[in-house]
Amino acid sequence: MPDIQEPQPDHGAWEFEPATRRTRWSEGLYRIHGVAREGFYPTVENLHPLVHPDDRETYAAIVRDAIATKTPFACQHRIVRPDGETRIVIVRGSFVEGHGEVPDRLIGTTQDVTGRSGEDEDLIQLAGRDTLSGLFNYDRFMEELTREIGSARRNGVDGSVLVLNLDRFSVVNAALGHMAGDGLLGKVASVLRGRLRDTDTLARIGGDEFGIILPDCSPEAARRVAEQLIKEVASGAVVHAGGSDRRASASVGITTFEPYEQNIADELLMMARLAMHRAKSNGRGQARTFAEEMRVEQAVMGSTEDELRGAIGGQELRVQYQPIVSLKSGQTLGCEALIRWEHPLRGMVGPADFVTVAEETGLISKIGRFVLAQACRQVVEWQRAGRNMFVSVNISPLQLTRLDLADDVADALSVSGAPAGLLCLEVTETALLRDPGPLVESMRRLKGLGVRLAIDDFGAGASSFGVLRVLPIDQIKIDHSFIRGLGDTAGDRAVVAAVVSLAGELGLSVVAEGVETTRQQSELRDLGAEMAQGFLYSPARNPEELNLDAFIETVGPLTS
Repeated sequence: MPDIQEPQPDHGAWEFEPATRRTRWSEGLYRIHGVAREGFYPTVENLHPLVHPDDRETYAAIVRDAIATKTPFACQHRIVRPDGETRIVIVRGSFVEGHGEVPDRLIGTTQDVTGRSGEDEDLIQLAGRDTLSGLFNYDRFMEELTREIGSARRNGVDGSVLVLNLDRFSVVNAALGHMAGDGLLGKVASVLRGRLRDTDTLARIGGDEFGIILPDCSPEAARRVAEQLIKEVASGAVVHAGGSDRRASASVGITTFEPYEQNIADELLMMARLAMHRAKSNGRGQARTFAEEMRVEQAVMGSTEDELRGAIGGQELRVQYQPIVSLKSGQTLGCEALIRWEHPLRGMVGPADFVTVAEETGLISKIGRFVLAQACRQVVEWQRAGRNMFVSVNISPLQLTRLDLADDVADALSVSGAPAGLLCLEVTETALLRDPGPLVESMRRLKGLGVRLAIDDFGAGASSFGVLRVLPIDQIKIDHSFIRGLGDTAGDRAVVAAVVSLAGELGLSVVAEGVETTRQQSELRDLGAEMAQGFLYSPARNPEELNLDAFIETVGPLTS
């Protein structure tokens, strides 16, 4: 083979034959990796130790995928030179199919971008390509959409636009790192590319968002395509990192353009995105077609976001507390901290009306830190009043996947002086069952601080008693749907009895949520439940409004 020519001073060129595993480097590759040509032979095995340990698995997966799908790839990763220096490189490759005696090859370049400001990626963007996936970028997608709208008018045919967005992609980046996230995006791009027609247009138009143009495609056909893509992404886009497989899930929004409508590309994309957001709010992993009422919903959500940002800065958020009562003595053992928004026009607004917006806009982190700080300060206030009560705080799945959540909790405890053992963090059962891996690891870090952990709404999802044996939890909160039927429904009683029994075997405490009647309270006491909360005792109130000694008479003495 002739020598590989040097592309630029900070670049190196390479060539790899998958069948023979033969690898050739230009002089620049040796220079970038800090090795000498005379003493280093560039085999796959020799290159492996030069890739940063945290990036090896994902980088190898991206290259394997490019070979298997015969598609271009681009990725950024770190290398560790023999002298210990860590550098950042961008590797780009293309598959060249062999012919005759010439084998299949991957050819490409490696660029050292350590300390660079990203100007190289700007050049690629100008060429209309996404640096990571090799797909069209946003600008090129909009050009193609404008062209297809004109073509539909001339030819008298329908067309469709899909926006596919990965569900909970931020969890992958937060829990497994950006290399794993990039690997998953590459897998999704490959899956989509392999399932579309040559006449279709596929682009990466945002961080975890893909745009698809389907020419000559009716609304019904577009719906079928969207549903098929969701299935293909779920089954074919998997990244392995941190000892576990992470499988992708996607939501899709659909809109169509007809030949006689005066469509504008920006408007169509906005409509498809609104439909995609509806799919996410309806449970994710599904497709929705645009409808006009979605514009109104978006306006309301935008207004809520703006007002919520003002509420955080303007001290309109309040933390109220609902007592958790001993079913043996009637004493208040703790309280659950519940966020409220004291809106200047709407009055006291419950979390159901704004938490979803907070999660989608990233405001949930600020709100979570606020609740933690307030709850820990309240624990100390109760201690000063002679009450050694715990406080429970709800943690959203998005908070739980953040790497700095443990730091936020530690800061709240340190600043307030509250004992860690009097703080209980609650995570919903459905979140744990949907994707337990990263969340469990985060829970273990929190347990290291000495706080308690609870599963909230237990039984609301596809309950698995087996999961209780492996989670680092201290408490189970039985969902109110099972409490509601106590005394009337044998099935609900059986479920509550089973949870109480298993919790006893595992050394876990039990709280029954949503207790509203003395009959429910009596059934719970008969079954051996320890604690309860609900309107029978008190709604959530401001701390100064609580009468924490009012429930001894409500519970009454135990009878033999």
